[in-house]
Amino acid sequence: METHGSEEFDLAAACSEIDWDDPRRSGRQARKLLGRLGSDRDLLSQIVLGIESDPLRLGRSERHPLMHRLSLYEDPERRCQLRLHFFTGRDRDLVPHDHKYPFSVHVLSGGYLHVWNRRTDEAQAGDFTSEDVTPGIVTLERAGTGYTFQHSLVHQTIVLPGTVSLFLRGPKRQDRWHAAGDMLHLLNGYEAPTADKKPHLGAEPITLDEFLAIRDDLVRRGVITDRRPSGVAA
Repeated sequence: METHGSEEFDLAAACSEIDWDDPRRSGRQARKLLGRLGSDRDLLSQIVLGIESDPLRLGRSERHPLMHRLSLYEDPERRCQLRLHFFTGRDRDLVPHDHKYPFSVHVLSGGYLHVWNRRTDEAQAGDFTSEDVTPGIVTLERAGTGYTFQHSLVHQTIVLPGTVSLFLRGPKRQDRWHAAGDMLHLLNGYEAPTADKKPHLGAEPITLDEFLAIRDDLVRRGVITDRRPSGVAA
């Protein structure tokens, strides 16, 4: 439980209350939770700074070809995970893809172009090609905005430099994620998992030195403060 002045915030309880079986309800609940963290820089700073002395969260933080992922909270049974995503450059995730789980995002700084696709094939799940999807809507995600994404959807993104977001993922709904099979050669430095579950390029654990560098960068960008606020208990 995090304590901010006289106000207490139970992050674990807030995450566990998300009803991922109800898309609309989970969207409302996740927006409330992520909006709270996004509007309280002292609270967010406390959680991020605590990673340095938490071997479990440090071990679950990752370096990915598209971003750094800091583990802010994870349910012991991995039914949900809250991360801070720090994009490292002008990244394009243009290959249409789905996810293994539903998730919600709240943009803290920067932003990106988001293309929501519709599947037009009969299967509506599993492997697909670019001919099986068509653009539905295009949105511009800015600081302070957010959305909830279901695992059965397919999307594409173009992320602006320096974008930082909160990412709350729900329980796994499928064994692996999928990307348009005829566009896999365009993936930016990583590979989509295959049906035979052969090893693929993806995320790797970060070191303590890498975390400290990310922390300092977040401080310079004004996303977090460089100290625990007075009156805040670890």
